[in-house]
Amino acid sequence: MVATALPSKVKTTANLNLRTGPSTAYRILVTIPQGTTVNVLAQASTGWYKVSYAGYIGWVSNSYVSIVSSSTPSTLPATVRTTANLNLRTGPSTAYWILATIPQGTTVKVLARAANGWYKVSYAGLTGWVSNAYVTTSTGTSAPSAPQSTGPNRTSRVVLTFDDCPRTLSSFTSTIKYAADHNMGLVLAPTGNCLSSFRSRYGVDLASLARAKGQWVINHSVSHPDLRPLSCSAAAAELGGSGVHTNFGRPPYGAIDASVRCAYDRVGMAIWTWSRDTLDWSTKSKSITVARASAARPGDTVLMHMQWQGFAPDSLRQIKANLANRGVGVCRAYHGSDGAGAVARTPVLLPSSLPC
Repeated sequence: MVATALPSKVKTTANLNLRTGPSTAYRILVTIPQGTTVNVLAQASTGWYKVSYAGYIGWVSNSYVSIVSSSTPSTLPATVRTTANLNLRTGPSTAYWILATIPQGTTVKVLARAANGWYKVSYAGLTGWVSNAYVTTSTGTSAPSAPQSTGPNRTSRVVLTFDDCPRTLSSFTSTIKYAADHNMGLVLAPTGNCLSSFRSRYGVDLASLARAKGQWVINHSVSHPDLRPLSCSAAAAELGGSGVHTNFGRPPYGAIDASVRCAYDRVGMAIWTWSRDTLDWSTKSKSITVARASAARPGDTVLMHMQWQGFAPDSLRQIKANLANRGVGVCRAYHGSDGAGAVARTPVLLPSSLPC
């Protein structure tokens, strides 16, 4: 390691591979998006930095980062919450002795922060250091509390949700415009890869377009893997990056285990699955998809996908009409915090009770 002064943070100046060692010969762990600030842990003789990102610890090229000035120190959080069973050590690295193991989910008081990002904390009468890679700041990061299958909809109205990615930009814009014009509030769960693709091809942000029409947008990972085989840290990385940054998310395939729950807790998102599945991806039939969605019961969350037949103005028209014939309403488009006036832009963070 070089003996020069080590910066506490660097910011990526391009989408940058995080690798297992300090050269391009090493395996890629994850790609860090451009503009991300990460904590620096060490520097190799090659100039590469050892950094922590989304639960990973690895190496990035110094050619694609800029040093973040430490002249104005960031505000020290009052507390942090552990996202795993975490060793409390006598100093700010794994080279120091372990004093105790702090259980996952424990909130501890912060006393100081080292240049490498580690926090000095107090726990059970002990004072020591914990890795910043396995804690989250307490302010605004706790996942909201909501039923898993119906999320923050606490009304008798049905929520129509659509996962993955639309086939075309025109199909997306026509559908969200129809929903807004007919007072329907959809919940969209695009993948990060989908958002990146449309930004690259058309220079548009699908999440922003949807929110501008009073629609709700939640996370659905970056690349849509089954998260269960991944570690908590790797799954948490899949929930960040180019994915939707908000407080609710839907695991790909609805696949959940303890590691997946750990990942959602780590990034401060609540899991929202569904209570009624149309299986539109399997039937590929508009009439069957419409019929299954139209059979929803009050308070249901209905699962469909943006690339299939349910995501279209005429399908929405039929579903809303069929539900109305049974005395069941659909979630309404957002009209601001007071619920009055024209359709308004939805906030990035969903409220604990959706104004359906």
